[in-house]
Amino acid sequence: MTAPEFFCEEDYGSKYFIGGKITHQWIVDCLEENDAEFRKHRGDSKVKEINGNDISDGKGFLSKVFKTSIYFDDNTKAPYYVIIKIPGDESIRESMKKQNIDDKNELELNHISTFHNKECHFYNDVASKIKDLKYPKCFGSKDLIVGKQAGALIMKFLGNDSVTVPFYRSLNIYQTKSILNEAYKLQEYSLLNQDDFVSYNWEQFLTEDQMNNLSDYIRKAMPTAEKYIPKEMWSEIKDDLDIMVSNYTKIIKHVHIELPKSNGNVPVMTHGDMWINNFMFKVDSDGNCSNNLSAVIDWQTVFKGTTGHDISRILVVSAPTDVRREIEKDYLPNFYERLKDSLTKSGKEMKISYETFMNNYKLCFVEQSLMLILMIGFALQEYNVPEESDYIWDARKFNIGSRTYYNICDAIKFCKELHPEWLKKSQ
Repeated sequence: MTAPEFFCEEDYGSKYFIGGKITHQWIVDCLEENDAEFRKHRGDSKVKEINGNDISDGKGFLSKVFKTSIYFDDNTKAPYYVIIKIPGDESIRESMKKQNIDDKNELELNHISTFHNKECHFYNDVASKIKDLKYPKCFGSKDLIVGKQAGALIMKFLGNDSVTVPFYRSLNIYQTKSILNEAYKLQEYSLLNQDDFVSYNWEQFLTEDQMNNLSDYIRKAMPTAEKYIPKEMWSEIKDDLDIMVSNYTKIIKHVHIELPKSNGNVPVMTHGDMWINNFMFKVDSDGNCSNNLSAVIDWQTVFKGTTGHDISRILVVSAPTDVRREIEKDYLPNFYERLKDSLTKSGKEMKISYETFMNNYKLCFVEQSLMLILMIGFALQEYNVPEESDYIWDARKFNIGSRTYYNICDAIKFCKELHPEWLKKSQ
């Protein structure tokens, strides 16, 4: 079948997809070439319509994410679903507006293109090298070339048999371990293949201006966190929290720029945004979320970080306190030993000591605990959270508030141990 004959209408292929300046022809060409399930499902049918439903709310900040339905001339045939991501700044601006945060930090398309093109590079050239990594299949990509070419990604739709866990529920310990195992795969690959890994142009993804603005955003988000934390608990952490937020720029620069290059450290592949909305779990026979991970999604922030970056974000943002502390005590030592054993079996030296491994975690934990203050508003924006007292939501708010409280308490402890100056007001 020649290209125009894919469609019921002769010129439909040259028309743009509803979500951006990519043609229907390009979408179908990618699926015909790279998606065996699409070829089987389409058979001899022609494409009647391609439509996209924007599902970005809470799921995409530097892209519009479309659940895309492909309809056929055979009306007995169900539509075929894929995900199409179109890079742009609309989602993050809408999200900031919902949080009543004045976004003075203009995100240029050149910067957005860096994120998008990095994700394309990861799917096309890197992901398949990492043994058993769980990520969504990519069927087509276009780099974003500002002023010349619109960017796009076509990916497998996982929503037929997989779901995310809502932020207000948190992950259970089995789900948490399954996610940590994906972080392990990234770190193992990096340490075993340093020559290959260091060739990737994946520096940390935040500009200095963005780092400087984050402390202001966190401060503006603090009233929301305060509403969720009982007054006596808030009063315990408020003074130290204020000081830590005032030092946030210093903290994030240390964690993202200085720490990966510090003595005794070795940079590792870091997803950069391992939080609950980016984890898809299989549903069981009753349609309920299982502990079986389908994929980690959204690889646009991948960078050369430390062993602590992804681990801390998983535990701070997505796990309840008891799960986090159990993982710290019982699982992280095993995580380290697995890495060390894997390198030893391959005839390589584990250059990161256990002390450095744990210090990486603790320092990244401090930064992520402050970031959680900002994340609460973003994470809950897709739900209708009542301002007034509510039987169910009162309990959910308390769970979020107590998790935030214990994270800050432990962050204060880690600061006292490793960087006490972060608990002193900046001069």
